[in-house]
Amino acid sequence: MATGEQIEVLLELMRKAPPSEQFQSIDRNTMGIRAILKYLYETDGRVTAGKISEHMKVSTARVAVLLKKMVAKGLIERVSDSEDGRIVVVRLSEYGRQSAYRLRENIYKTMGEIIDRVGMDRMLEFAEISNEIHDVLKNAEIEI
Repeated sequence: MATGEQIEVLLELMRKAPPSEQFQSIDRNTMGIRAILKYLYETDGRVTAGKISEHMKVSTARVAVLLKKMVAKGLIERVSDSEDGRIVVVRLSEYGRQSAYRLRENIYKTMGEIIDRVGMDRMLEFAEISNEIHDVLKNAEIEI
């Protein structure tokens, strides 16, 4: 069992570089928009809001909010399906396609830099440890 001293050492290290700060730039909206961009970029053909909701495992209401923001930013277009006019299909605009491509390139560049600096073995270990911590925390009973 962990000692109080071990716990204090770990908490102090985490105070210096809180995990939440590492991912702070990825807020809920940005993450959702990025996920939809990626899905639409990789998917050709008829994609409805329902299919996006199903793929992302989030409510259709949540997807609707994100799609509305994406339309306002010019990332997507909503059009009637050519086969069935009652169905609204979501597709990337040209700007959205370019944005999705740049996003993918930036993610690969950043991940490459992380792997080059930290090393693949350590990154794999980090990912495994992070998943283990996540499993413990999702069942933790820490209340304030």
